[in-house]
Amino acid sequence: MYKGGIEEDEVALEVFLGAEALVKDSGVAGAEKIVFKKCDAYEGRNIVKMQEKGLKKFPMLYVSIEGQGMERYTREMMPEKLSEFILTKLEETTEEDVFPYSEDLITDQYPVFVKFYEKWCSRCLAMKKAFENAATRMSGRVIFMEVECSSSDLAQEFCTKHDVDGYPTLKLMGGKFTQAILFERDRNVQGFIEFLNEHIPEIVDEEENNLETESTDSVESGSIGNDRQEL
Repeated sequence: MYKGGIEEDEVALEVFLGAEALVKDSGVAGAEKIVFKKCDAYEGRNIVKMQEKGLKKFPMLYVSIEGQGMERYTREMMPEKLSEFILTKLEETTEEDVFPYSEDLITDQYPVFVKFYEKWCSRCLAMKKAFENAATRMSGRVIFMEVECSSSDLAQEFCTKHDVDGYPTLKLMGGKFTQAILFERDRNVQGFIEFLNEHIPEIVDEEENNLETESTDSVESGSIGNDRQEL
């Protein structure tokens, strides 16, 4: 946490210390290794360092997890929100809920959240676990798919068709969407979930009842997962 010697620091500091207690008491593996540090950005040599980094607005909170880069916390200033933001970065993830590139997955049956990436892209690597985490949480409602644009001619054509000119690029398509929707928020679990919940409403009761009467083709019975195995 970078403090700027202003009144807002006190509120942020209270949130910071509250989140520290919640993280330490969470019991989540790896939480005990999280170190909470405060920096008075307005004192001594810190002033020069802040100016060199172009940091002018305070207070600022950053979270850095090995293999996931450093990310600024810009969400609601509450201990519970900050601790959740940190702890989701520590959750175990799996690639099994993220499908490899296949245009066969993009139909009018399910919405598909597509990550366009390259292996050399550090920002793509930094958001890998967050994307996997969100894929697991949204399983049954959204297909998560990743496309390494340079991996094949077909993949490159697909990326070109969707006007991908930077990495990572994320777009929501398929299902009832007539055109792809560009994701333009913070690339973290909370950002992904909120974006998808806004664009993909919950299944209404009538549809849920219909799904319950269906057999292995229903969403809840894991048809998305079965589709992956067939590919």
